[in-house]
Amino acid sequence: MSIQVATQTLGPRFSELVLHELDPRYSRVKARLKANSGDLPFGLVLARAADGDYEPLREADETLGDAVLVLLQDAPDSSEPQTVLALRGYAIINDQRLAFDSSVTKKDEAVRALEARGFVIRSIKEAENAA
Repeated sequence: MSIQVATQTLGPRFSELVLHELDPRYSRVKARLKANSGDLPFGLVLARAADGDYEPLREADETLGDAVLVLLQDAPDSSEPQTVLALRGYAIINDQRLAFDSSVTKKDEAVRALEARGFVIRSIKEAENAA
């Protein structure tokens, strides 16, 4: 089963990441990604760049950017800015399904920043198959 949202079809990985949304009209936002951000995966934590566009949350010189959104789709690399669907809060998120740029080592700090923006973060581990 999948959930149809505007022109986006959100499949099983949506329900693995988003455990509950208050209301999609408030929790989702169309965000503009910076050009040349690379291939970005579903569930990636994003930060706002100085120019107002969004980019992957990164850590440089032991300083973490400001986590603000969670990407709700795969976004292929593009030489032009692109509009994507993202969560801005008002949702319960499974931290086991959040994705981070490889530079991020302070994941706990990023999670706290998301919580300050209205996300409720829970840890839901995979159920093991009983053999």
